[in-house]
Amino acid sequence: MNDLLGFLREDGVWALALAVGLPLALIIATELGFALARRRHPSTLWMRRTRIWVLPAIAAVTYLRAVLELPGDNAWVRLAETATWVAIVIVALGAANAVVFEAAPVGSWQQRVPRLLRDLVRTLLVAIAAALAYSFIWDREIQGALAALGVTSIVVGLALQEPLGNLFSGLMLLMERPFEIGDTIEVGGVSGTVKEINWRSAHIEALGGMIQVVPNSTLNKETIANYSRPLPVRMELLELAFSADEPPNKVRKALLDVARATKGVLQSPKPIAATIGYGNHAVNYRLIWRVAEEDRWSVRNDLITRIWYMARRHGLAMPYPVNVNIQHMTEAPFKKAGLSPAETLAQIPHLPRVPAEQGGVRALAFGKGEVIFDEGQLLDGVYLLVSGAVSMQLVRQGEVAEIAAVGPGAFFGEAGMHGTQAADSRAVAVDDTELLLLGPDTVRRLFEASPTLARDTGRVLDVRRKALQSARSALRHQSIVNAR
Repeated sequence: MNDLLGFLREDGVWALALAVGLPLALIIATELGFALARRRHPSTLWMRRTRIWVLPAIAAVTYLRAVLELPGDNAWVRLAETATWVAIVIVALGAANAVVFEAAPVGSWQQRVPRLLRDLVRTLLVAIAAALAYSFIWDREIQGALAALGVTSIVVGLALQEPLGNLFSGLMLLMERPFEIGDTIEVGGVSGTVKEINWRSAHIEALGGMIQVVPNSTLNKETIANYSRPLPVRMELLELAFSADEPPNKVRKALLDVARATKGVLQSPKPIAATIGYGNHAVNYRLIWRVAEEDRWSVRNDLITRIWYMARRHGLAMPYPVNVNIQHMTEAPFKKAGLSPAETLAQIPHLPRVPAEQGGVRALAFGKGEVIFDEGQLLDGVYLLVSGAVSMQLVRQGEVAEIAAVGPGAFFGEAGMHGTQAADSRAVAVDDTELLLLGPDTVRRLFEASPTLARDTGRVLDVRRKALQSARSALRHQSIVNAR
């Protein structure tokens, strides 16, 4: 009986504490892990590793030292203590990284710290902890271990040249910091947003969401274009060729007009159109503009599309980039057959057939979203919509009011009906449109040949005038309300 009481007083207390305390600690750690998982906290993983690694290691050390009463220089005790301290350091550093850096708000300085730097600092601290454990637990001098480690590192270094090359390249990039997470870069034919930087590579999200992994050694050797510094503005350029018969000044002005009118093209610095050389039967041009990085593809699409319509309505020929021998036996120009503007006018059903003077009818084409004419612009004729749709608008201080929707066969731009006058509203192409610009003499002949057409057109124009007056009053009232 006395022996039993002595066992409980000495060894039994620790045994009982382990038998009760370890399961209780595991249950608490499990519940904490579930609570963190429900909140999707980054430290969930490290709470799970505390339950799997740290608690059993502490229990093992306690069992060996307190229950079995093994001496501190016993090999099993030293192994258990070394594993315990290393596990505690690894888990503590991982939990600190999760709380301080991974759970940091978007845009904070913690989130901008590269993952490579965090991994290196954590590895260094673990190595220091292992060295201290080697010194104090095993009673050994660190100098001898460092000498042996130096010889071993030479062998390991020769075997791991490529991974170590990526590691040291990553260190050099970390010191120079040519880009950060979230920057848009282009390197070695890869373009996209940097999502992650680690000890071996950088993860770049390209257009469409595809992740491309670029080794640090490649980043260190290639030229890196960072489009997020100093401002997230990208310079875009487009090379085009127009017929050698077209005056360069006319072409460059038309290109600049399209660039300025395209939404998303930055006006500072201004777009540039330059004549850069002569090609085969063509003059080469370069158009340069600036655009926000996130808008560059949509703006480029709109601008290139509008250039085609601009070339059509200005009569600018864009030669095909081919080199062939063509034998054409007639003297007529080799081009695609099509109706002339006068023939197109004659085919519109509700219009009378009248002869059109030379230059009295011109065919124009506009792309979706293009401004056909703006308020205050001088008009030297009336527009007739052949196909597509046009919106007549009034704009005041950024507020847009639609006056009328114009369909095929209808006239608009009546300010130029009797000569050159300023437009009182804006016309915007709702879809791809084809137009005829009729000179005042041609319009007069149409109305003289068909009084009914003149009367119906007058009614439509009168309705538009009233709608324009109502829109002006509404916008004026709205501006007064906003001013108050």
